[in-house]
Amino acid sequence: MSDTSQDHTTPKWFWLIAILLVAWNIIGVMNYWASVTATPESLAAQEFNAEQIEFLLAMPSYYAAVFALAVWSGLVGAVLLLLRKALAVPVILFGAVMVILSFTLDFTSGSFAMLGGAYVGIMTVVLIIALFSAWFARQMKARGILS
Repeated sequence: MSDTSQDHTTPKWFWLIAILLVAWNIIGVMNYWASVTATPESLAAQEFNAEQIEFLLAMPSYYAAVFALAVWSGLVGAVLLLLRKALAVPVILFGAVMVILSFTLDFTSGSFAMLGGAYVGIMTVVLIIALFSAWFARQMKARGILS
């Protein structure tokens, strides 16, 4: 089957969701970059208090590694999804696992308690979108949209 006929049968909502997932993951990469380049001044400008700033700057490097794996695999997976490649499924699934690990680390390290309800809310949305992305990619592969 040629690419043009496949494009014709790919639902418009697929393209919308795939583009939104790419945009979402670009935001994730930007947040990752902001976190690894953060300074006390940049965190203070975001209205973190002194205790929160100290907490954030003292995070172990493996937190940044998990964050990096989550956002970069999410972005690569979303681009693969947009390109309708079946490889998107394991890449997005890996990213979702990294988000679950990040959520778990946040819970066990006291990040949620230190950073408050807004942070818990953001991380919950991130988790839901990561799980949705994994489900969506698997569904699209099962429907033959990804090859």
